[in-house]
Amino acid sequence: MAEKDSETFYIVPMRGKGLWGPVWGFVALESDGNTVVGATFDHKSETPGLGAEITTPMFTDQFPGKMISEAGEFKSISVVKAGTSSGNYAVDGISGGTITSNGVNDMLVDCLAPYAEYFKNI
Repeated sequence: MAEKDSETFYIVPMRGKGLWGPVWGFVALESDGNTVVGATFDHKSETPGLGAEITTPMFTDQFPGKMISEAGEFKSISVVKAGTSSGNYAVDGISGGTITSNGVNDMLVDCLAPYAEYFKNI
């Protein structure tokens, strides 16, 4: 949990697997425990210009306003084929970085799911 300007945020650390090694990141949620304020990602050795693009604003700027649950049930955020995302639960993956995008998708599901019950009760 973090506070800024008298507002409470929940910061969830994440770790997963990319194409060439580990990927990791943080998702910050509003005090409702559902709405994303921001996300950041990094990697050890993803391909420059492809999977390494998970660190760029082109990818991370899609996350604010997305949600991780619907009607109190965990739903997560899906990383989908570039150019096909819509709604509150999907972001565009990295074109040419499919395995890294899939790794981030799996990381979001695996790392956010354990918090779902906790956030349901706030």
